[in-house]
Amino acid sequence: MADVILFFSSNADTMIATKALKDAGVPAKMIPKPSSVQSSSNLCLSIDGGVENTAVSALKTANITLGGVVK
Repeated sequence: MADVILFFSSNADTMIATKALKDAGVPAKMIPKPSSVQSSSNLCLSIDGGVENTAVSALKTANITLGGVVK
């Protein structure tokens, strides 16, 4: 399945989300923010689209606000 990009409001949130996803068993790769994404953070996460629901659920459980998803 194609990669999905998750973005957050800050670089700190992106780093915290990386750990939360790792703890939930969701592999995530930190990447530079694509120019098409509107966010004050310059980092975002790339995940496999097949685990998107698991990732979103893990972020909600960890109380991390997701800025958006780019497919």
